[in-house]
Amino acid sequence: MRLGSYPLTAFLFVLTVAILAVMQGYFPAELAIPLPGSTIRPVLLLELASQPQHLAHIFGEPGDPQRAVRIAGMNTGNAIDYLLMPSYGLLTLSFFIGISRDLGAGFWRVFGAMGVIAAVSDAIENWLMFGMVADMANPLNEMALLPYPVWTKFGLLAMSCGGAAWAFVRLRRWVLAALCLPAPLMLVPGMLDPLHTAPLATSLIGLGWLAMAVHAATRWWRTRAVA
Repeated sequence: MRLGSYPLTAFLFVLTVAILAVMQGYFPAELAIPLPGSTIRPVLLLELASQPQHLAHIFGEPGDPQRAVRIAGMNTGNAIDYLLMPSYGLLTLSFFIGISRDLGAGFWRVFGAMGVIAAVSDAIENWLMFGMVADMANPLNEMALLPYPVWTKFGLLAMSCGGAAWAFVRLRRWVLAALCLPAPLMLVPGMLDPLHTAPLATSLIGLGWLAMAVHAATRWWRTRAVA
């Protein structure tokens, strides 16, 4: 299989979901200290952390007996994330290589490149988060830099979903287009309200990936049936 093939795109989606499921088993499930009015997950709060107190909400105060367990789980999950990055980056790239073939225009590959750049940004983000967790008494330098790779990642992934919606409209696959639209539409609200709207806004990217996989799987099935 090569990039752009329907079976590889579908496989990369399954792989991405599998790695996500393994990661979620290590990340802390709930904040140690709840944030009033927010349902944000600990790992997302770490990505969006803007003040040292956010780390206490994630891991607990220094005397919390579960603090070390939460730190270990977060670090393990973020280490596994380095497997997720190439998976979703290649998923996006493979989908748009296939779309460029289906629609006969090479510019669609630009949207595929967005997934790869997002994965590189994700790697930088994780490096900064490891530094924050290692020195929670003085995380301000990492926190000052963190928004740049975080919102580059989420922004490019949301824009790639927008590109997929455009492609599906061209292909008259209206339901798949509708699955891709929420991510780009909710990007700015998520950036403006990171602690309350961002959990929904960022999770909507998964709908775009699902649409990409459904497209690849159904086209693969159709080509096999015709053959």
